[in-house]
Amino acid sequence: MRAHLVVGGGDHGPDVASRVLAALTPHHAVVRPAPQHGAPDPVVAAVEDLLDRLLTALDLPSPVVADLIARILPAELPALLRLARQLEQAAADDHEIVVEVDVEVARLLDAPQRVARAMSAFVPVIARWEVLVAPDGIGTLPQPDAPVLAALREGAALLDALDTALADPAQTALHLAAPAGPVGAARRADAEVFLALMGRRLTAVHPPGGAGVEHLPDPAPDHGLRVERLDDGSGAWRLVIDLPGVRAADLDLVRHDDELVLGCAGRSRRVLLPSVLRRCEIARAGVAGGVLTVTMTPDEAVWPRG
Repeated sequence: MRAHLVVGGGDHGPDVASRVLAALTPHHAVVRPAPQHGAPDPVVAAVEDLLDRLLTALDLPSPVVADLIARILPAELPALLRLARQLEQAAADDHEIVVEVDVEVARLLDAPQRVARAMSAFVPVIARWEVLVAPDGIGTLPQPDAPVLAALREGAALLDALDTALADPAQTALHLAAPAGPVGAARRADAEVFLALMGRRLTAVHPPGGAGVEHLPDPAPDHGLRVERLDDGSGAWRLVIDLPGVRAADLDLVRHDDELVLGCAGRSRRVLLPSVLRRCEIARAGVAGGVLTVTMTPDEAVWPRG
């Protein structure tokens, strides 16, 4: 299965989606899902109910409430979950899919990872509510209903799968059909930064008016995160991450527990370290040709000594 996503919010988006569909149809089993309306997503409904009851009981200041809602229940969540379900169904049916995505491109590329992490963080809290939040006889916070835990797990899994698909050019083709002028240029710049931090590029850029299509390079066969053991006797490892178009001067790199936080142009993305590197320390790092190379050495405080 491969998903072809038309993003950018330009008026010519539907026409681009139609052209992509027409080009694929003679050669592949491909569908274009119709817009869906009706009942709210069950994950959204369960989380909304939980937040409504908790926030009513807590009586928190408005800015705190707004921050909590933005983290776990952003406006784009129904559309993101719908897209995740569409990709999941296409994979199960073994066909390709063409979708015009009605989510601002920067939010599409950023929100799935962030919201999945927020939902995952809530899971152990909900599972041990009576121990961690409201021990017997203490506090008045309402006990979450049983479906809430299942909804948070399902939402986190769906959004994690969507984030993985967006980062993988073998799974998703991303066609940018943005408006003309500064708005379109800004959306392209945002998309390119986020995708670079994911290790990939846009598949194609479709200008308004349909006059020509700018196709971008296909990913290298070894696209993605790679781990190599150095043969210099030091016991060190080399972590290689593609960051197409990113220069050393543009990149911020921070180690946070078992993750690397990559930053560029005010945008950021978290990369989970492979298990073999979680007990290592960063010795040096550098960017050349759009590739980040991080040399890591075993942390003697946690590695067993021979």
